[in-house]
Amino acid sequence: MNEADILKNAVSVKEYSLRQLQQWLDYGKHTWSLGAGIIWFPFGIVFTILKIIAVVFTPYMLWHLFKAAWYKSIVVFLLIVILPFVVSKFLILQNDVLNYICAVLPILTFYIFTYIISYMIGEELNKINTLRRWKREERKK
Repeated sequence: MNEADILKNAVSVKEYSLRQLQQWLDYGKHTWSLGAGIIWFPFGIVFTILKIIAVVFTPYMLWHLFKAAWYKSIVVFLLIVILPFVVSKFLILQNDVLNYICAVLPILTFYIFTYIISYMIGEELNKINTLRRWKREERKK
């Protein structure tokens, strides 16, 4: 195998970052079962675990999105997850229902965002794989 073949089959930083992130997002899709644990476990414990997972995973996800140059996704994340979280910390509401909604909304939008971004990354990786296969088939002809 010569150097040209190696370079043609090399994985870019963008693709590597997307694959790494996709791997963890596939595990994240199973957090719905933890969320469903609210039926059997106290809400406070389940909600705290979901928050810890979100806080730990967020920097990793943002780092890989940045390395993959998915800047629009980072901006969307900041607008739909971080901004409501910051606003909820500064709001002092007298209504318990609104307090609950302000506390749960950022976590809910985080998990919705991770589900949607997982789908988008899967589509992008599928496109990359398809283009790579087409190029290989063209070289064989």
